Amino acid sequence: MTIRGAGILGSSLLASLLAIAACGRMVLHHISSNDPPAQKRRSAPIALDASQPAAAPAGACRLLLDARALAHLHESARLGTRAFAYTSARADEALSKPLESGYQGFEWADALASLALLWRATGDARYASGALRYLNALLDDRLAVGDGKGGADVVRHDSGYGMRTFGAYTALGYDWLRGAPGMDDSLRAHCLARLGQWLSWYEKEGYLRDRPTANYYWGYLSTLTFAGLAARGEAKEADAWSQRARDELSNNVLPTFHDELRGGGWPEGWQYGEYSTVEIALVAEAWRTGAGVDVARKLPWLGETITQHVHALLPDEQSVYDGGTWGEHPARPSGEGLAAISIALESVDDAHAAEARWMLAHALPPLRREQAWLGLLADRPGASERMPRERTSLLLSGQGLTFARSDWSRAAVWTSFQAGPRLAEDHQDADQGHFELFRGADGLLVDGGGSEGSATVNHNCLLVDDGGENLNYPPNQGVWGASVKTTHFHDDGAVVAAVGELAEAYAPSCARDGCRKRSVERMTRTFLFVRPSLLAIDDQVLLERPEFGVTWAAHLTQNPKLNGELAGAVVGTSRVDIRTLEPRGAGHAAPREPTPSGEGSHRLDQPWGPMWRLEVTSPRGTRERSFLHFITSGPAAAEPPAWQNMAGGGLRGGVARVDGRSVAVLFAGPTGEGRAALGNALDLLVIAGLVPGRHYGVSLDAACTLELGPANSGADLVATDGGFLRMTAARCGGS
Repeated sequence: MTIRGAGILGSSLLASLLAIAACGRMVLHHISSNDPPAQKRRSAPIALDASQPAAAPAGACRLLLDARALAHLHESARLGTRAFAYTSARADEALSKPLESGYQGFEWADALASLALLWRATGDARYASGALRYLNALLDDRLAVGDGKGGADVVRHDSGYGMRTFGAYTALGYDWLRGAPGMDDSLRAHCLARLGQWLSWYEKEGYLRDRPTANYYWGYLSTLTFAGLAARGEAKEADAWSQRARDELSNNVLPTFHDELRGGGWPEGWQYGEYSTVEIALVAEAWRTGAGVDVARKLPWLGETITQHVHALLPDEQSVYDGGTWGEHPARPSGEGLAAISIALESVDDAHAAEARWMLAHALPPLRREQAWLGLLADRPGASERMPRERTSLLLSGQGLTFARSDWSRAAVWTSFQAGPRLAEDHQDADQGHFELFRGADGLLVDGGGSEGSATVNHNCLLVDDGGENLNYPPNQGVWGASVKTTHFHDDGAVVAAVGELAEAYAPSCARDGCRKRSVERMTRTFLFVRPSLLAIDDQVLLERPEFGVTWAAHLTQNPKLNGELAGAVVGTSRVDIRTLEPRGAGHAAPREPTPSGEGSHRLDQPWGPMWRLEVTSPRGTRERSFLHFITSGPAAAEPPAWQNMAGGGLRGGVARVDGRSVAVLFAGPTGEGRAALGNALDLLVIAGLVPGRHYGVSLDAACTLELGPANSGADLVATDGGFLRMTAARCGGS
């Protein structure tokens, strides 16, 4: 694992994580040796406008700083805005003493950008002088200014991760410092020579140089784009770099984002995704300012990722969804990505840009130190803002990731569900089927994995033990599940349903070559959130052999109290109660983690703090297994609902009093027919497991017996796209 550095993690955390990076390449190589093949893309290359704009005025910048951006920059300086003050403090720090390079040069890169931007904003020559000092350090040094230990080979460390600092910011300095005292022909030639050395190596040897869903790739493409545009027409090699970058965008990036990342998001997790988003957005903006090519309009992912950020922010607004690699828990939010997106979408998608500005002003922490310059570049005093908090659920269709919440208050219940394909070679967790549950600031059911906790055993998934018959990492998933997907999703305002087909997450490595060996032949997880606080998880599994084992798992940061089919825990001011309705009579276990798990990232049980794994194991002996859990959250002093099991007659589920209402949640079998004696009148009845769009007949007699059947057998109701029916105030028994 690579630790990206202080840009999102913060300087204090960075020091504690450098030791992780030292061993990370061993894990990384282990992962890459089992990588799935690049997925076939459905889209053809997406053409970009190849017209050449008029030449920029002599001395004008080509990267990001066009006349519009400079006008905003000067206005921020005139007003002395908060963003300008933060960037000034960062620049003064860089001037007061020579900074060490930081992780892979991030400190030097950030200092260069801050100083050069302030020179452009104020005309103060001391900022230009300081920026040139750090530009020279990027060109020749590695750890300390003037150490001479960098140069041609500096980006090779960590398989080329430093391209995004040494390479991209050298190109940025080449452009932004045009006309600065000391930026002479010799230094400009030195910049181009280094860029040529670094790009030539990365094109041949760099890690994941052809995968747009990898953060490494974006360090490379950022450098290729910035270098090509900054020096286009000034150096023959720059023209070639520019053309290569354009080809990458047209042939690789745009089709991949269209097919694999629909709906926004980043499969590696947002420790890496935040800065990758900065690079993606700034590459798009650089093409507009440097060549008049409109990339942002052909990249709807930018606007979709704003919406993703809105829903991934937890109710307390102090933490975010933590899928993928994270070096700290709780995972902390950042404004880096949305700041860059707001720049790229200005005058392209003003509605989304206004939403990004609202999030930056009202929901995300300001860019105080790392990337403070980016906050200044995005600063728009007096610009319009638009609150994006309307819908209370979201499906990222590319990743297969669902977010849902009860409301937009700080005390809301928030939940998530993951069911999608493998999209990234590194840092994507083997967590298909994973769900989380929070109430306000209290993490009730959480992602238990630490920075190296990508294995399934760290997540709230099903664990399958086939004794090594087919699975490579039993009881964990593999990394070859290209066809895992969320098949159904719907939110009708009261109920959110998402259905995931997960079996291929357990495919063995020979699946790369087309083998048909499978220990899990079918696995369907239905995620049903009944607002404001009920979560129902239904699992249907078909195994190759009856002797294989299946365990339902969920993670808590407090030792749960176990009482037969009920497990409960108090976390902060909240409590969570998990009732197992199926398998009937199954007991709970809750071992303190870590438990013996084997070595390597695909097996390692690595919790990020005190952690207990709640386990429910199905009896062996049949190929078909099912689990049904009703999970509720509420105040710490609340009593757990007393669920009445409703199994039999083609319908399975339960009835209880939840949130002051009488609620029944039932799941239909494959025939879509069934009968259930509800016993009493209901305030809310939900029937799930149905075929979306199909008509069903539903009737309820005076004895409160529910009948579900064909459309002509009762009231004609149509199942939602999530495969459920919802009825309110279902009365019977003469009420």
